[in-house]
Amino acid sequence: MTGWKAKRFWKTVTVAPEEGGFAVRLDARPVKTPAKRPLILPTRAMAEAVATEWAAVEGVIDPRRMPVTRAANAAIDKVAHQ
Repeated sequence: MTGWKAKRFWKTVTVAPEEGGFAVRLDARPVKTPAKRPLILPTRAMAEAVATEWAAVEGVIDPRRMPVTRAANAAIDKVAHQ
């Protein structure tokens, strides 16, 4: 296994309306799930909660410190798929 880890590359985190809900953007780039699906959240409040987690990242991205993002990813990648 390599020692590569995803690191913070963005300066700003924003929430933008999208068809079907709200998207979180990192420097205008949309956040995607681990399965590369768009992370579209049903409410602005949920999107703001996810955005807060991404804004708090310092250095290496640690999904264990992002429970709202993890729950949203699971809902989109696993639950919605089934």
